[in-house]
Amino acid sequence: MIATILPSSANFHAVEYNERKVAQGRADLLEMTNFGYIAIGDAYTWEDLTSFLLDYSSKNGRIKYPQFHLAISCRGNEYTQEELVEIAHQYLREMGYGEPGQPLLIYGHHDTDNNHIHVITSRIDPNGKKIDHNFEKMRSQDVINRIMGVDESQQVGEAMSKAFQYHFSTVPQFTAILETMGYECYTEDDEIVLKRNGEVQEKVKIQLVESKISQEKLDKKRMAQLKAILKKYRDMSANRRELQDAMKAKFGVSLVFLGSKDSPYGYLIVDHHTKAVFKGSDVVKVKELLQFQSKEERFKQVDAFIDQMLDDNINLTTKKLNRLLRRQFGTKLLNGSVRYGDSTYQLPGHILTTLRSNDRRAWLQSFCPTNEQERHILCTIGNYSHPERITIQSTPGTNVSKTVSHLRYIFDTTSDDALVDKLHEDGYFITLVDDQYYCIDFANRTIINMNDHGLDVKRLQSKQAQKRQGQRQQISSPGVGRVIEMVAKQRGGSHDSNREWEVGGENELDDGRRMKR
Repeated sequence: MIATILPSSANFHAVEYNERKVAQGRADLLEMTNFGYIAIGDAYTWEDLTSFLLDYSSKNGRIKYPQFHLAISCRGNEYTQEELVEIAHQYLREMGYGEPGQPLLIYGHHDTDNNHIHVITSRIDPNGKKIDHNFEKMRSQDVINRIMGVDESQQVGEAMSKAFQYHFSTVPQFTAILETMGYECYTEDDEIVLKRNGEVQEKVKIQLVESKISQEKLDKKRMAQLKAILKKYRDMSANRRELQDAMKAKFGVSLVFLGSKDSPYGYLIVDHHTKAVFKGSDVVKVKELLQFQSKEERFKQVDAFIDQMLDDNINLTTKKLNRLLRRQFGTKLLNGSVRYGDSTYQLPGHILTTLRSNDRRAWLQSFCPTNEQERHILCTIGNYSHPERITIQSTPGTNVSKTVSHLRYIFDTTSDDALVDKLHEDGYFITLVDDQYYCIDFANRTIINMNDHGLDVKRLQSKQAQKRQGQRQQISSPGVGRVIEMVAKQRGGSHDSNREWEVGGENELDDGRRMKR
């Protein structure tokens, strides 16, 4: 659990930041309290919230930066956002921000792999007094430790014990291990001092560390692996921080740079996977490691890569392309764009058009047409103009028996008057072609000739059924909008993880315009 006090400001800029995340669908406003006439659900703007906080904080004109902005995060989904909110309330009370009448905004973010919330309030209490900020960061960590039941002395002992399990060949390599665990280390006389949150947590004799130095030879095979990985992810990263984050998240490898922040003279590789420390220059020289490509160069590589993949496979879909992009560049295509950090690159129109056509073909192919008529029907409802690219299957899809079984149940349990409506409600699309009734089951990706499966299709021809069908255009060429409506209502939901027909992105429902090539 990490509580991070973010920079203060004079104009409560954190409100705009969080509300922008909400507008982008990357965050939710979880709580708004003591904002006077403004409440969750009301029509308000971020300017309204900011104005309220500024008016509230004007009780004490001596405070130049009244914003208090806090982020609380956990590892993965270890805690729900609701649990994080409860922790935040306890934290605020202990830090002096929990008095009745204190305005409070809590946002839940879901744009990273780790659950986290943002808290915004004023450094002014309801009586106009400045809330104590002395030793704030140190007190913050103490409060979180108490809430989470963390014993710092026990933690540092466990960290030391864990560090001694690594293979290291110098004292600086040992301290690098501890730095990856969140400790600041420096030597003082004959001891290594471990410091965290501004307080000395432990001291260890240098002589003891030297006695634990490993004499084993370096793992050349692992070094070669690290060299290849570092070079690959260097070319996928915009800067040193992105590279460090990628190596830690994907491979459990920490890069500890030595020297000044802007011009390090070297680095160490702490490999948590093999519990070993390598001298960076033995793997990739620091100057070579920090030769990052510009975003233009990286996007140009992605563009060329996609063109090559489409040349190799004319039926390449967005889903398959994303697997290749993640493997090669650590990125993916979303809504027609490739993202690197905070930068995005919109793919050229001809590539998007090709991918959309391929996604459509893959979706239609998944229905496993077994003859020309079924293929023709599928291409018609999908507005797909290249039927020759849809392969006619020698055997029907594996879900045909499931579709037929459910259709028979509907026919057996539903009256004639309600039959067509029931088929529609259960997500089936029925069409009549050359006196044959065909059923398309979007949920199970099947198309069948209902006449061939012994279904009493004459019941679909009753006057009342025909009237209802005429009103809803169910036994006719459906049109794109109708198909989209049926897909959205299909059993299994509109977020079927196996859908490939969603063109241009993984979460993009085609609106009809994109179905036309």
